[in-house]
Amino acid sequence: MAIMTVLSVAKVPQLSFLLIVAFLSLSLGGSLLIGESVQASSLKLQALSTGGPIGTLSLVIFHKVIGQAVTHFRLLHVWMHIGLGVLIIYVYQYSLSLFHGH
Repeated sequence: MAIMTVLSVAKVPQLSFLLIVAFLSLSLGGSLLIGESVQASSLKLQALSTGGPIGTLSLVIFHKVIGQAVTHFRLLHVWMHIGLGVLIIYVYQYSLSLFHGH
């Protein structure tokens, strides 16, 4: 949902938007289906089924979202938003570790 919102705000062409959404849906749905049906205890298989969607998500974020933003906004502005996102993720993970005591 977040990626689709960002893509629509970034004014990605409609055909590209639909292709990205379809590709993400198929890869995430396929990985979930494989993960539910196999239920293997192998860490390698779990890593592969998790790595596929993460790789797809990373490709879309870096190539389409950040690539489109760089062409529409100043580079400093884009880096400030990326830094803010990383900071929010770090604070979130740190707060989770405080609440769970790990």
